[in-house]
Amino acid sequence: MTTTTSPAVALRNAELLLDGGVSPAGGSARLAAFLARQALEELVIGRCVGLGVDIERPSMRSRLVILRSLDTAENADAAAMAWDRLSNACHHHAYELAPTVTEVRHLCGVVAVLLERKCRPNRSVPV
Repeated sequence: MTTTTSPAVALRNAELLLDGGVSPAGGSARLAAFLARQALEELVIGRCVGLGVDIERPSMRSRLVILRSLDTAENADAAAMAWDRLSNACHHHAYELAPTVTEVRHLCGVVAVLLERKCRPNRSVPV
């Protein structure tokens, strides 16, 4: 059985990690990126379902393409950009630096605006 966390809760937990409110054993920016990506993925699924598309099986990239065809270009572009950058931040490569708190905080801000837009569709998304 799988459980999902609401996007708002996952995003708040990511922000707590970035603020130092919770102290993990290292890698707080990467862990916050995982939580922010989880929030974004749940948000995209909810948005697609809200637009009338039941998308249980597609990959996240496919869901973003579906979102692009149904939602505004601004929302779809912001979601795709944030998901791509958060996915990169989640993966550990020996030849790359870990994501910084500032980078992940900016991406959390993009997800937060998308989350607010779910209720109020006239706010612009910072890219």
